[in-house]
Amino acid sequence: MIHPLISILVLNYNGKHLLKQCLESIFEQSFTDYELVVVDNNSNDGSTEYIEENFPNITLVKNLENFGFAGGNNRGIKACTGEWIFFLNNDTFLEKNCLEFLAKHIENKKTEQLVFMPLMLKADFPELVDSAGDMLYPWGYAYRYDAVPANKPEFSEPKEIALACCGAAVFNRDLIERLNGFDEDFFLYYEDVDLSLRVRHLGAKIWLVPQAKVFHKGSATVGKKTPHRLYYIERNRFFAKLKNFPLSTLIKYAPISFACSSCSLILWTIRGFLGIWIKSRFDMLRGIPKMLKKRKKIFAESKINTNEFETWLRKFP
Repeated sequence: MIHPLISILVLNYNGKHLLKQCLESIFEQSFTDYELVVVDNNSNDGSTEYIEENFPNITLVKNLENFGFAGGNNRGIKACTGEWIFFLNNDTFLEKNCLEFLAKHIENKKTEQLVFMPLMLKADFPELVDSAGDMLYPWGYAYRYDAVPANKPEFSEPKEIALACCGAAVFNRDLIERLNGFDEDFFLYYEDVDLSLRVRHLGAKIWLVPQAKVFHKGSATVGKKTPHRLYYIERNRFFAKLKNFPLSTLIKYAPISFACSSCSLILWTIRGFLGIWIKSRFDMLRGIPKMLKKRKKIFAESKINTNEFETWLRKFP
């Protein structure tokens, strides 16, 4: 299909065991004006052979190394031809009318509505929300609705949200290209927080479409408490904050940021990850000059003020 409305971009790394349910749920959609692109980050579990044998009609991008979530998706964007790009984790599967609801909101969008997110539900407990968009604490920690009943009134109608979780989110292609995609210096984790913040700096809006539902297994590729995951979360949290937070917000919440950092040191030491914590801090400091250069460009183009920025922050635990 030439220039479909939506390009669905699934990133895979050693997720052969996840692909069947994910990809089949896409082919079972009631909406058909889409293309499917799978990017494989140099898997060694037979993922690419499985895709070529069982899904020969999709576009498969085979990376020669693992470029992480950021770099893998950026290479996938180049293979997409759709007007909108639907970033989708390989550990998800879609309700049958998910694309149909997303497409309706895309077609009826207002000028500034350039990102849409379906309601993500827990695959094992579909009555509970997995993500309905993200918010940030002023000290930089990401917050999401987690294990909240999906039948709550706040999830009954479309609404504007602060940030999108790119485990399942649809971005306007022109917007993504203007932002040069994900920041590959993040590699993994918080790259979607950073992208959403840069989207908001440009004045674009992010909307939740709760009628469109995606089921998420969660951390099925990386794991939940691995040193690899903890390193990138700790380092990239700082990068996202340094790049995107107004200076007055950084100063105002510096004491509590320091307190949170001290707590993380204690927690990581107890868990036996002190070396990883020190490495994350060292690399954090080493990355400051590059992040400040990126910050300068973001704020030179920003269309928002500090008051508006702080409305996206969750001020209490």
